[in-house]
Amino acid sequence: MLKVENLNVYYGNIHAIHDVSFEVKEGEIVSLIGANGAGKTTTMHTVSGLLRSRTGSVTFMGKNISHTEAHKIVNMGIAQVPEGRHVFLQMTVEENLQMGAYTTPKTLKEDLEKVYALFPRLLERRKQVAGTLSGGEQQMLAMGRAMMSRPKLILLDEPSMGLAPILVDQVFSIIKELHAAGITVLLVEQNAGKALAISDRAYVLETGRIVLAGTGAELAASPEIKKAYLGG
Repeated sequence: MLKVENLNVYYGNIHAIHDVSFEVKEGEIVSLIGANGAGKTTTMHTVSGLLRSRTGSVTFMGKNISHTEAHKIVNMGIAQVPEGRHVFLQMTVEENLQMGAYTTPKTLKEDLEKVYALFPRLLERRKQVAGTLSGGEQQMLAMGRAMMSRPKLILLDEPSMGLAPILVDQVFSIIKELHAAGITVLLVEQNAGKALAISDRAYVLETGRIVLAGTGAELAASPEIKKAYLGG
């Protein structure tokens, strides 16, 4: 579904991503794990069209999208849930969800019903201003807003960041539900243990380079990963 080849991304003179290549097959959950500053979010933004690579390509469903504008990439079936959630704080829950449906206005009512079925808390809070929601509720809203565009592939950038442990468990349960609903997932996550537990495959980024790759189970069992990320 997604093939990323030989990305080299710069911020001015800073070489942030070095020859990064990976792929996501339809129906998979694939994780990019690594420490803060490893290049995970930069890689995600390059896939979604917010940043450009000087080399290589990003191919989605057989089409090169390396130079496609971000809003057109959403139309093609990729939705990103950004790090820090970035919901519209002055708008209600339902207005936020409606904003997510700007590419699919004809199915708004049906898609709202699906999101509310997946996130009953959002249905309860639908008339509430998003800025008054808890962190966990805002994360649900950000994920629900992405769902409104009917994505084939959803990019989740640090969905558990800043959440209490009980909410982290809830977020990962929701990711599994999204996956069960037929959505392919590319997950960027610092919580390596949680990410590897639900991933079909994963890649480890260090200082802008992929240094390890394997199935979720293989990496979770790797002594290097245990020592570096799992506290064992």
